[in-house]
Amino acid sequence: MENIWHYGWQHFGEIQADRYINHLSEIFSIMSANNIGTPRPELGEYIYALPFKRHIIYFIQSVTEVIVIRILSQNQDAGKHVNWL
Repeated sequence: MENIWHYGWQHFGEIQADRYINHLSEIFSIMSANNIGTPRPELGEYIYALPFKRHIIYFIQSVTEVIVIRILSQNQDAGKHVNWL
């Protein structure tokens, strides 16, 4: 998340970077309270993806927790960057 904030700060300013990270944190809360996301079995068993603005959140969801594996730009190749064995 630090890299996302830093990019936002460089390109859009501190207020917008803070706002984006705050919204991303809200999405994490929603993810933990709801069963959301699209299964991505080609990336690994139990991996889900959830689009968020210009990013995609890759995660594993169990009954008790959500584990965020990666947050990638929508332009990045998940097959190259998401490895969960």
